[in-house]
Amino acid sequence: MMNNYSSRGKRTASISVEHGMVKLMVSKGQIIDDYRVMLANPRFFNEGHVSNPPRVAGIIENMLPQLNSAFKSANAVVPGFQNRLRVMEFPKGQGFDPRKVIAQEASRTMHVTPENYYITWRRLPDNLDRSRWLVLAALRRAIVSVMDTFQRAKLRISAVELRPFALARAVNQSEAIITWAAPDGCDVVIVKDSVPVEHQSLFWGGDLVEDSVLVDRLTEVTSRTLATFNDSSSEGPMPDDTPVFVCGSPISRRAIPNDDKRGADITQQICQNLRSPKGELDLPMDGGSDFPVNDLIVNAGLALRGA
Repeated sequence: MMNNYSSRGKRTASISVEHGMVKLMVSKGQIIDDYRVMLANPRFFNEGHVSNPPRVAGIIENMLPQLNSAFKSANAVVPGFQNRLRVMEFPKGQGFDPRKVIAQEASRTMHVTPENYYITWRRLPDNLDRSRWLVLAALRRAIVSVMDTFQRAKLRISAVELRPFALARAVNQSEAIITWAAPDGCDVVIVKDSVPVEHQSLFWGGDLVEDSVLVDRLTEVTSRTLATFNDSSSEGPMPDDTPVFVCGSPISRRAIPNDDKRGADITQQICQNLRSPKGELDLPMDGGSDFPVNDLIVNAGLALRGA
């Protein structure tokens, strides 16, 4: 059977760093050529960030010769659980200066300052008499440490973005609730019109947790994020039939066709707790039947940035 996946574009790599893991994937267009997941000493990380750039860079350097595909540049995700995004609305009017107004509003409502965060924004389309802005705040020390790591590993980074955008791209739904787990925390992302519009995180540390605890934590953060969006956003509430996509390495590190019962049970329990339908991941890329989508979903979303 013919597929519609495109191999147009340059071959690029996507790299993500999580507690105790470095993940690298090489793709060309929508075709995944190769990937590697390397375990790292958890002591090289702190609160989801790289705390020992030389040692993590060494792991990346050892990983590169194992790849079967060459690349010249890479996209990366900002690690950690202290990054922020928020949709802000302002009346349309003359003299509106986003550089002043948005920075002040971000400090007041997002509790971020230019000293600690890189703050950027993009305007969203709107037909009403208002202007809507998606405001992003990335923790400076998270970016500095991970870019230091990549520079030491001699990686040429073309773009860096927040994890919610990669997740939204990989899930590929106009409306979705995404619950992504890492060994040391989680992100929950509300997607509306294919754009992340609400995001909350929880860092719980690097100790292993039992499945029942994992289910409770992911349920709690997802429920809280959804309630915040429904109560405070002019675009809410989300429809009751919005699918919940549960993903990430703690859910499963296997390919979906060969998924283990444990991962399916965790996902089912969370969706039952939320009384929401379960979303089925259908990655818009071709990585073969054995591609571990849950494990590399962030990398896949990064790769789709230029596809």
